[in-house]
Amino acid sequence: MNEGNLHKARIVTPRGTFEFEGSQEFVEKQIDKVVDIEKNAPAPSTREHDTPLAEEISKPKAKTKTVTANGSPKKSSSEQPKMLPNLIPKDQIAGLREFYASKSPDSHPETFAVLSYWLKDILSVAEVSIDEMWTLYKVLQIRAPKVMIQVFRDAKSKKAYFDISKSGGKYYLTSFGETFVEYDLPRTPKQKS
Repeated sequence: MNEGNLHKARIVTPRGTFEFEGSQEFVEKQIDKVVDIEKNAPAPSTREHDTPLAEEISKPKAKTKTVTANGSPKKSSSEQPKMLPNLIPKDQIAGLREFYASKSPDSHPETFAVLSYWLKDILSVAEVSIDEMWTLYKVLQIRAPKVMIQVFRDAKSKKAYFDISKSGGKYYLTSFGETFVEYDLPRTPKQKS
């Protein structure tokens, strides 16, 4: 097999990580087998915060394709967020602005936590994505970060404010994130870091 036709795949499941290398046909067959097994097998006892099934198929000098367990494409980090016009009822916009101003977040991860808290508390929206954050940034008329998904990643890995939902592609505010919004914001002058 020549190097130009070599394909690789890595699949992360609750049962473990599987890696395949070979022709495109071979790799795709192996992926299909693992996905079928995962769909039909009873769920193992896992922690709530385990990552969802994800597949990555790569070919030298080719784009990476990522799909979720049900075969639907997973949002890439370069995907543009979409405005969700029906997310916030018009009579709730003033309340959102007041809440945001009262918490005075001073970074994007803190802002994401504050906005997620408000969505969960007021609108019962527990899982959020870049689309919800983009919409709220627009409503508040504040400048959004360049790579919004990276804010979720940083807030998850560095601050533990978020974790990935089981449905994949969305995040939820952790109890640590909720406590931070409730008790640590707004900061007093001594708390500034």
